Amino acid sequence: MSTDKESSAARTDNRPPMLVESDYESWKIRIERYIRGKPLGKLIWRSIQNGPTPHPQITVTEGQGDAAVQVTRDKRDEEFTEIENNKELADIQATNILSQGLPRHVFNILNQTRTGKEIWDNVELLMKGSGKSLQQQKEELFDEYERFRAIGNESIHDYFVRFHKLINDMKITQLNIPTHQMNTKFVNNLPPYWAKYVTNVKNNKDIFATTYVELYTYLKSYEPHAMKTIKKTGGSLPALLILWHPSSNKSLPAPLIQYIHHHQIWP
Repeated sequence: MSTDKESSAARTDNRPPMLVESDYESWKIRIERYIRGKPLGKLIWRSIQNGPTPHPQITVTEGQGDAAVQVTRDKRDEEFTEIENNKELADIQATNILSQGLPRHVFNILNQTRTGKEIWDNVELLMKGSGKSLQQQKEELFDEYERFRAIGNESIHDYFVRFHKLINDMKITQLNIPTHQMNTKFVNNLPPYWAKYVTNVKNNKDIFATTYVELYTYLKSYEPHAMKTIKKTGGSLPALLILWHPSSNKSLPAPLIQYIHHHQIWP
């Protein structure tokens, strides 16, 4: 029969090591060892390093006879294999373990993060800060935010990932931008071939009441149509158009306006 002292020690051993801000490098080593000792330790650590596993999908046949079509959709819980269940559980445990190992004031700063990788990366940014003061970090991040724009004709996914990381870094340093300004920044600086759909967003979405993540999800559904614009223009857009965004106050030259209407880049 275990004593109260033994039970207390067991409970302590089952808790992840708590971050001490002055001893961050030691905490990284201890929590990695703690995680790897868990039943799903390898999967949990992989989730922290590489991000969560994408939701598993399945291809099913819908309809019958000549009307039958192959449709790919997300799996329902009861359709998960044992391996897929373990990966999902590891993603959840990655977030829970790291959250439990943070002091309350650090957790409160990072409470918008949803995955173990986001927590891990953001804790490192918060603890290290590249040796710069918080004010210096804020100034550099705000400057990066001001200069943020699409890189050439990059995919909307790549554009979103860069923007999302920047916004998360800003939140960590408690540099807050009003929601509607973030949304406007996000849509106005997409690659030029998205301009037709940016106009659609501005006409049909409440920029004050939605988030840039929701705008990304909405726009992503139009990606196959947006890509047709690139194909129409032979895979490239005029240099002047690439340098111009809907946020610009400058007027476009008449020949470029004719080019836009001819290729239906804008409605």
